[in-house]
This record gives sequence, C-alpha cells and structure tokens, in this order.
Amino acid sequence: MIKLTIKTNFLIFILAISCGSLAANIYYAQPIVQFIAEDLNISSDLSGLLTTLTQIGYALGLFFIVPMADLFKSKKIIVILIGLSIISLIGTLISANGIVFLILTSIIGIGACAAQMLVPLTMRIVPIGESGKYVGKVMSGLLIGIMIARPLSIGIADWFGWRAVFLCSAIMLVAVLLLIIKFLPNYEVVSTSNISYPNLIASMVKLLINTSPLQERAFYHACLFATFSLYWTVIPILLRSEPLHFSNIEIALFGFAAIAGALLTPTIGKIADKGYIYTMTNISMALVLLSIVLLFFVKDHSLFSVILILISGISIDIGVSGNLLLGQKVIFSLHPEIRNRLNGLYMTIFFLGGAFGSWIGSYSYYKFNSEVTLLIGTAFPLIVLLVHLIKNNKINLSKTKSKHVS
Repeated sequence: MIKLTIKTNFLIFILAISCGSLAANIYYAQPIVQFIAEDLNISSDLSGLLTTLTQIGYALGLFFIVPMADLFKSKKIIVILIGLSIISLIGTLISANGIVFLILTSIIGIGACAAQMLVPLTMRIVPIGESGKYVGKVMSGLLIGIMIARPLSIGIADWFGWRAVFLCSAIMLVAVLLLIIKFLPNYEVVSTSNISYPNLIASMVKLLINTSPLQERAFYHACLFATFSLYWTVIPILLRSEPLHFSNIEIALFGFAAIAGALLTPTIGKIADKGYIYTMTNISMALVLLSIVLLFFVKDHSLFSVILILISGISIDIGVSGNLLLGQKVIFSLHPEIRNRLNGLYMTIFFLGGAFGSWIGSYSYYKFNSEVTLLIGTAFPLIVLLVHLIKNNKINLSKTKSKHVS
C-alpha cells in the first residue's frame, strides 16, 4: 500500500510538472510581446497575434489531436507532440523573421495540447472517489505553469533577452520528455469501438450538440478564460504605463505572488468531491469579477495600489483555476470511454475564448483606453454568473412544481 501510494504520488507529480511545462509555452510571449515585436519588426496591429496564434494552435490541437487518445495509446502521441514543441522552441532561438516566428508559435501551441492528454490519465491512476483531489493536483501544476510563465518570461527577458525565455523552455521540455519516456505507463485505450478518425471528429460535433453539461461548463469557462487572458495580456502594459510606472521586476513579482491562487486548486477539488460544485462555481465566477473591478481603483504606485493588484491577481487565479477544475470534474464523470473527446471539446472551446480575450484586450487597450478594456473584462464573468444563477433558479422552480403536481 505504501509502495502504491509512493508510485501514485510520483506519477501525479510527473503529470503536474509535464502539464505545467507544456501549458507555460502558450503564455511565455504574452508579457514580452513588445520586446519581440520590436526586435522582429512586427507591427503593433499584428503583435497581438504572437499570443493569439499560440492559443489558436493549442485549440486546433485540442480538437483534432487530443481525441485520438480515445483510439490509440496516448503515450506515443504525447512524446511526438513534446518533441515537436522542442524543435519549434529551438526554431524561435534562431528566428529573425516575424512571419516565421508567428508560424513557430502556432506549432508550439499545437504541441502544448499534449498536456490535455496527460490530465485525463489521472483518472487511470487514482481511485474514482479521490479524483477531484488528484485532478486538482495535476491542474495545480498546469495552472502554476500558466501563471509562472508570465513573470518568469519578464524576469528572464529583462536579464538575458527574450530568446533566453524560449531556450529555458526547450531545456525544461527535454527533461519532461525523458521523464515521460522512462516512467509514464503505456496505458491501453479505454474505448472498445473501432471508429475511424473522420468519424471520431464527426462524433465530437454530436457530443457537443447532445451533451448539455459540456455545453454549459465550456461556455462558463470560455468567458472566464477570456477575462483571464485579457487580464494577463493587458496588465503588464498597464503597469508599465503612466502614472503607474512599475518596473519589469515589480511586474514579475506580482505574477509570482498571484501563483498562490493556483495552490488552492486541490482544496477546491476536495470541496467539489463533497458535492459543492454549484456553490464553488458561483464563488469562482465572483472572484474573477472581483479581480477586474479592483483594477479600476489602481491609480498610482502607492502601497494601496500594490495591495489591490496583489488581491486582484490572486483572486483571478483562484477563480479561473477553481472553475476549470470544477468543469473537468463534471465532464470527466460523464462517459469514461469518450473522456478525451469531452476534454478536447471543453478545452478547445474555452481556449478559443482565451484567444479572443487576448486579442480584444490588446486591441481595445491600444484602440481606446484601459477603462474600456477593463469594462470588457468585467462583462464576461458577470454574464456567466448571472446565467449560472438563473439556470439554477429555473431548475429549483421546476423541481418545486413537480412536487406540487405529484
């Protein structure tokens, strides 16, 4: 039993580290877009594509590649995708052309989708009754990777230049690749169907149409992730600007401090295991809304503003990581044999929301002003919170009517 626990925890650790390292690649460029664009002569209108194309590549990988794990053993696909990411990262080190760099970032995004083949493997390793806790640990790794990517890239770029960011990522992924090859079991496919790949992709459309829990959770998190991407795209630019004048190191420290929010993901998973998914969903949405509202009161470089920024960063990370885990817990409990397809659809939809958030954040900031950007940021979590509350009230009313009729 002790050996089983040690082995389980070690595999969960590998999954968490691997997911975080892969997901971080989607966001390394986000806070250093200005430096990359200047060096590669990319216009300000196209600079937003540096992060948007990576997220679109990731979404394409989620939709077209992740579902293949329902047909084939996932380990080989994961190894190929990580190898593709490593090669693309090396390409960014020597890239001197903006268009080539944009293409490489798209491929890096596609390779990063391997993370979402690793997350469902958690359900193959742990008891079903503890799935929330262990999926929470893996998701903590993934979300810490996402959150640490921004401050880490700012710090590395400030000291060694932006290309060093991608060099560090390539080295990390080589280590991850070796760990996966050595220790990750080559699990058999759960599905017993002999469906072809074209029919597999076609079945995803049917799943999306016919699976209301997937529709709901994907919509909720697409809106929250749009705010999350908008937030972390704009806040480095906002904090550098007048009258705030925060340094790159200070901005990086804010990002590192906000990571504390992701550390609560396993706790949210434990609470969800006890049946409090509805309540925790409302709390998650409210925290994301709060994180944007607080930024309206940041006016200068004072201690009060620093405290508001810290609370804001921690709140958005808790809210987004919590809602992501809650959504995955719901969809993973539906049909084990199509778990990768469900996860692929869920992730595809909400990362498209994230791609839109990155674009609209950058566009609205430069086209209008920060106030317009923040108003857009508040709209997404406010909408989903109202939808979630109204939906639950309708369900409660229908139950009450049924009781009266009976």
